[in-house]
Amino acid sequence: MFVSKCFLTALTAGFLSLASASAFADAQEKLAGAQIDAYLKGNTIYVDIVADGPFGDGGETPFYYGYDGSFAAQMPNGKITGTWKISDTASYCIDIIEHGRTYCTDVFKQTGRIEHHSVGLKRLMGPVLRIVPGNDAKL
Repeated sequence: MFVSKCFLTALTAGFLSLASASAFADAQEKLAGAQIDAYLKGNTIYVDIVADGPFGDGGETPFYYGYDGSFAAQMPNGKITGTWKISDTASYCIDIIEHGRTYCTDVFKQTGRIEHHSVGLKRLMGPVLRIVPGNDAKL
């Protein structure tokens, strides 16, 4: 009987800790400042761009964020270049040469997933597929 009570107590405690952990696991954390700097700088971020949006037909899209603030991406509807910087209001912003304007992005992290969201359009750009050091896509 003692073993059964101990087992049941341990099992109940395990379920409760899993339930409370899963409640927090789905909470999104907006990345900012030093987190964004470490995440972007010198990396190619592959994002699965959502289809039927202003970013083209969707699909895997490389975004390169240089150590020197340079930026390049091969969007589904063409290559774009410019400069990137950390923002006080969004996670980061990009000045796009081809468009002559600035676009800002929020990056959210949750368990097992990172997402990029367009601030101006208030919509999901897409989830991150992988992060590769350097200019992996030769942008």
